Amino acid sequence: MDAKLNKKLLLILVKYGSWFIGLAYLLQTCLDCFRIQSILLTFLCGNGFFPILTLIAFSIFLGFCIWHRLPLYYALTANVINLIDYYIGIPIINKWMLIIYLLLVGVFIIVGCFIKNKNNVRKRNVKESNS
Repeated sequence: MDAKLNKKLLLILVKYGSWFIGLAYLLQTCLDCFRIQSILLTFLCGNGFFPILTLIAFSIFLGFCIWHRLPLYYALTANVINLIDYYIGIPIINKWMLIIYLLLVGVFIIVGCFIKNKNNVRKRNVKESNS
């Protein structure tokens, strides 16, 4: 394949793959709370630390903003909570666990909106000062 095409494919994978993984983790978490196992999501999304850490490293290396890493940070946080629940055990029912995960999604959405708004205000101020 052409080197230019390879670079474009890598950029697309890192840019949109992080959102795909974040949404897949959210979907898988919701399904797990209702005791529905989805093996397909597990295999497609790489349910582990290494794929997430690799995409975070690529995102930093390629110079993407934190906005594109937020879904990966969510997936990493959900993975840590799942690991703690599996090995230590969190003594709450599935309904409350789902609420915790949805609150976690809400926190990441609020942080993402704050970061995006902060960047837009900065760009607007730079444009006004250059005028």
